[in-house]
Amino acid sequence: MKRAALRLSVAGLACAGLLACHTGVGGHLSEPDKDAIRKVVEEATRTVLPPVSDMDAYVKLYYADDAKVLPPNHATVTGREAISALYRSSGSIQEYKLTILALEGRNDLAYVHSAYQMTMTPPGVAEPVGDQGKGVEIWKKQRDGSWKVIVDIFNSDVPAPAPPPPAMPAPTPAHD
Repeated sequence: MKRAALRLSVAGLACAGLLACHTGVGGHLSEPDKDAIRKVVEEATRTVLPPVSDMDAYVKLYYADDAKVLPPNHATVTGREAISALYRSSGSIQEYKLTILALEGRNDLAYVHSAYQMTMTPPGVAEPVGDQGKGVEIWKKQRDGSWKVIVDIFNSDVPAPAPPPPAMPAPTPAHD
């Protein structure tokens, strides 16, 4: 009987420990931390819109030093300098809106699931182009208490343009 009670106690403690780890007891992302992330999103968005349109300021405010961006149809881009170069080469932004659909986390890590809408003018294009899509960001609380994105992946909901039709083979001359 004592052995059964001991086993039950050990099993109960093990389950309680696993449950605490799984649910992150005491580690849920606080409302002030969620508000801090929302504030970064709002402030960063203002920096990319006219009349400011400062992509370097946006990247510095939004991304950690060693952040990784995983853009569609492009290799992973690592570090603020490379991320700034990527975004500057993409053209000018006329309109941009990021809507946070989910914001959760534990302790010093959070994730944001978002949707975006934007209008931009890519290099070499005369007229602005509209886009909308979705993304997931992983945020990390920095030593100074600020929140920065460490991984960002996004993609468009707009279908890719159809590839050009294949070239027709040249006719072969007829032999008599």
